[in-house]
Amino acid sequence: MKRGLFLLTIFALMFSGSLMAQSSEGSNAKVEIVKYSDYQCPACKYYVPIEEQLKAEYGDDISMTTKHFPLNMHEYAQLASRAAEAARVQGKYQEMHDMIFAGQEQWSRGNAESMFIGYANSLDLDIEKFRADLNSADMQRIVMADKRQGMRLNVNSTPTFYINGVKVEQNPRTFEEFKALVESHMN
Repeated sequence: MKRGLFLLTIFALMFSGSLMAQSSEGSNAKVEIVKYSDYQCPACKYYVPIEEQLKAEYGDDISMTTKHFPLNMHEYAQLASRAAEAARVQGKYQEMHDMIFAGQEQWSRGNAESMFIGYANSLDLDIEKFRADLNSADMQRIVMADKRQGMRLNVNSTPTFYINGVKVEQNPRTFEEFKALVESHMN
């Protein structure tokens, strides 16, 4: 029975990855952007305001999905991803996502877990539930399912973007460059 439940859980994780990642999917989206990201990666943080500008510019014409791809070299990246997912359980993924990137320089130096708990507290999350979820196998499975999917797609650095299923080989450096890339996929 336990083995069957385990296999069912694995199957669900494999085929519902897009539901587990942060997504702003709209039925009218002409362009789908998927970002494989690491919360401890300064380059990933750099793109957050560009992504926000793109969403403001294009609205429902684009969908943006963030997938977890914590790099082994970043000591607290997996913990940060689990914190975002633990906040999602309580309906506050985007707020936690934003706080984690905003505080990246501080928690990257240490004391990350207590900083994430502080963020959860400021978001009025149930702290006991957040702590339990933060360290749960379920959150780890969600994060690692995204990472495995990225590895199958040959993601080897962050951020890595896919637009309409096509890997962006050279990341745009500015909003204008990213906008031009999005425009080229609009038709």
